[in-house]
Amino acid sequence: MVFFNHVFPFFPPTIFPLAQTRTNLRAIVNFVNQKLDRLGLSVQNLDTQFADGVILLLLIGQLEGFFLHLKEFYLTPKSPAEMLHNVTLALELLKDEGLLNHPVSPEDIVNNDAKSTLRVLYSLFRKHKLKESADGVPLEPPN
Repeated sequence: MVFFNHVFPFFPPTIFPLAQTRTNLRAIVNFVNQKLDRLGLSVQNLDTQFADGVILLLLIGQLEGFFLHLKEFYLTPKSPAEMLHNVTLALELLKDEGLLNHPVSPEDIVNNDAKSTLRVLYSLFRKHKLKESADGVPLEPPN
């Protein structure tokens, strides 16, 4: 998470209004971990754990209600090409749902580009936190 701390000054406020402080980064991490907890998973390192696309696909499945057959992606990718396949699939799902407002390159996520990874996570965070708020479910404060 240290890597992400020095990336925040490069985010335009119009793109990442919530992702400008450590508190908001923790809110995104807590949100991701809360959703992944149902699968017995957690994210400790945003810098690397999304690069292979597996956790990203599982997170999207949890949030958007998708079922992805294990034959559609590589559960344990062994090469950059397999990682790229997974991330590309995840981004296509997000585009189909209208969740990506800004272009994201799958190669950037595979190469651990913090800005691209946060852009994707923030789009999911924003949609589902707003949905929770609109549903009347209280939003938990960031720890």
